Amino acid sequence: MKRHSSISLGVIGLGAVAFVLTFHPSRPLYMRHRSVDVVSADGSILAGTLSLPRWSRRPVPAVVVVHGSGRLTREHLRGDVRRLVWEDIGVLAYDKRGVGASAGTYPQGGGPGFEAALRLLAQDAAAAFAQLRREADVDSSRLGFFGASQASWIIPIAAQQLDPKPLFHIILSGAAVSTGVEEFYSRLTGDGVSTPEIADPVDVRAQVAAFTGPPGWDPAPTLRALRVPTLWLLGDLDQSVPTFATVQVLDSIRAAGNDSYSVIVYPAADHSLRHVRTRETAPLWRDIVSWLKGQGVLRDVST
Repeated sequence: MKRHSSISLGVIGLGAVAFVLTFHPSRPLYMRHRSVDVVSADGSILAGTLSLPRWSRRPVPAVVVVHGSGRLTREHLRGDVRRLVWEDIGVLAYDKRGVGASAGTYPQGGGPGFEAALRLLAQDAAAAFAQLRREADVDSSRLGFFGASQASWIIPIAAQQLDPKPLFHIILSGAAVSTGVEEFYSRLTGDGVSTPEIADPVDVRAQVAAFTGPPGWDPAPTLRALRVPTLWLLGDLDQSVPTFATVQVLDSIRAAGNDSYSVIVYPAADHSLRHVRTRETAPLWRDIVSWLKGQGVLRDVST
């Protein structure tokens, strides 16, 4: 997962009229943008953009989008930002530290220093969230994190630093297992980019269950302590994240009395949440909108 960028799924199935609005030659007409500087705890200034529904007449719910792994900027998040704003959700996206227009030093992941890198990136995410909370155009009572892949480790650490906590989180193709287990699994499967060491999925599961290597950073204690409603959207055939093991961790947390985590697993979907054969995108936006309505984040415009 440390080699994957965040999942940008774009705008799909909106029809001919929406197509005109979404794919304007410069920027979608239904969006407006404002530059935002995020000052992290170490003084690094991260270059951000707040994107909002152009015609909204009242403060809207909003999210900070947290990157997956790699040297990524706001441009890599364009598809997700557009779709979130289309759903009447404001978005604060920023260039990673040391990348694009952001100051600071990009943290090198992997090995014993990986936890420190995650915590530094979480510090940046928490600072972005604090900035979002101060923006007049967003409803400070309906704010959350949105992120994919490696962001699943960063978001819980960032949420721990915030008071009050976010209202919700949405995590795509995330891992609730330790960094060591995820790295071991990716090596067995080839991480979707190389020849697998083991082709039999039953054998892969057995190997992961018997893993005794260096665990690295384990998110489970943080996830157990947090009580932020979180939607996890996972692909059953993800070769980067062991979905079966992630579900086991989240199930165990729920069984222990923390019912904050909702999980949807898409059959035959990979790390991009696309069907491995047809390449059809899973119905994640339908599920995201439905869940947000259930949480009271999205409200009927007539109310």
